[in-house]
Amino acid sequence: MTKTLFLEPLSNNAALVAWQFVGQPLQEWPSWVQSTCSLQKDAEGKFELRHERRSGTQIVYLGEWLVRDLDGGIDFYTDAEIWARFAAKR
Repeated sequence: MTKTLFLEPLSNNAALVAWQFVGQPLQEWPSWVQSTCSLQKDAEGKFELRHERRSGTQIVYLGEWLVRDLDGGIDFYTDAEIWARFAAKR
């Protein structure tokens, strides 16, 4: 199941979009994830998303979240980190 959340940082009113990687096939990824990430296996055979950034490659594992900000920047968070930092927009 693919689910995209709209989030608000707990400290201000900027809107963000979050997507959790739970092993969905590529065609179920949002377009902004498809255009910025590739799916690979690590040395132990676990799936990971690779997001290339100027500062280096981010690796997103199953259960982690990608968060896109208003400027198009993308960061990733563990499940615990995302709920500690953001609130779901209602």
